[in-house]
Amino acid sequence: MARNAGHLTGVRGLTWVPLAITTAAAATACRPSRGGGATAGTIAISHAVIPSPDSPVDASAFLQIDNHGSDDTLVFAESPAANAVAVHALVAGQMQPVGPLAIPGGGSVRLEPGHDHLMLTGLRRTIAKGDTVTLTLRFSSGAQVTVKVPVLTYTDAASEFP
Repeated sequence: MARNAGHLTGVRGLTWVPLAITTAAAATACRPSRGGGATAGTIAISHAVIPSPDSPVDASAFLQIDNHGSDDTLVFAESPAANAVAVHALVAGQMQPVGPLAIPGGGSVRLEPGHDHLMLTGLRRTIAKGDTVTLTLRFSSGAQVTVKVPVLTYTDAASEFP
């Protein structure tokens, strides 16, 4: 086999990507989710995680919402661990609470690090890595999904959303 710009060229001009790269990619893609998940009707929640918060009063939650039905809207969220839960989005350079969140029929919405997320405010107890927090999400269709959300390190929580 001959070398060609950092790749190995084999029979019939096929390019072989170095094994270390493909193995690392496969390991990342095949790693099971550490996040919580639950389903109600046509709404499925997956990859639900909370990074261990620096603040004793606020925490962010990240998750994916899959809608296997027609258009729907996340209209309310709550947790026994917080006084309030709201969708936050980047508005004019600052994270701010926003209104209901549209979930397109047959589509998905990701609430992820650096983007839209759920903000738990007024934490009623200290939460730390290893804890589990219950979140309940209500949708305009009447679907209500309750999910157990693990608290992970920020790095582990962010890795749910490569």
